[in-house]
Amino acid sequence: TTELVAYGLAGQQTAPSLQRFAGQHLEATQYHGLLKDPDAVVIDVRNRYESVVGHLQPPPGGATLLDPQLRHSREFPAWLAQPATQRTL
Repeated sequence: TTELVAYGLAGQQTAPSLQRFAGQHLEATQYHGLLKDPDAVVIDVRNRYESVVGHLQPPPGGATLLDPQLRHSREFPAWLAQPATQRTL
């Protein structure tokens, strides 16, 4: 597979190229600083169990936290494609 996480997407629906769409590594202090940005969106893609054990919490007035409450990471593409999700992003 050419996917970083094997979602099992069929046909043309493959994961974006990491070489083309890779993000920038952030140190913990940079990440925590960005959590204060009200224009930032954080998507917690961990499964429900992992999110319950320890969840992310941006400060009041900071980033928007979205928790898709996934059971398996392979559910992420379908959640991301939902109209309600797209409106939020």
